[in-house]
Amino acid sequence: MKELNFETGLVEMAVNGGRVIRFNPADVGFMDTLYSLLAKIEAIEAETRKKQDKGDDLAKLFDRSRASDKRMRDAVDFVFGEGFCADVFPGIRLTALADGLSVLENFVFAVVDEMDESVRDNLAKREGRIAKYTAKYQARKNAVPLA
Repeated sequence: MKELNFETGLVEMAVNGGRVIRFNPADVGFMDTLYSLLAKIEAIEAETRKKQDKGDDLAKLFDRSRASDKRMRDAVDFVFGEGFCADVFPGIRLTALADGLSVLENFVFAVVDEMDESVRDNLAKREGRIAKYTAKYQARKNAVPLA
């Protein structure tokens, strides 16, 4: 049986040694998924802040933080696979700060940077590849047919 193989752009990336993710970094659909994830995380954070009361004791604040982190982890795991957060962010809240951003933002923006680079590289290759195929099939079209 013949087999048709072609490039899909899928890449595998190890994430902090905890998990491997597989995606096409030039896929605008995946970018949409990432930005939807960030919007969901922001909504969870806003809802948590809205529920906070200045009179809350520390136990109540920690309970809300734990519940909020669980919801965020569920959202991230939905996108990247069950147990992703446990593997990549073990014992760390997703909103914990590291280098000026939350650890989740650091992860998502690292993926976005990879996507940016991939789109730029693919666009640079595109013109040459299209010109090659156009020339190839134009030459066939102009060839004298065999009788």
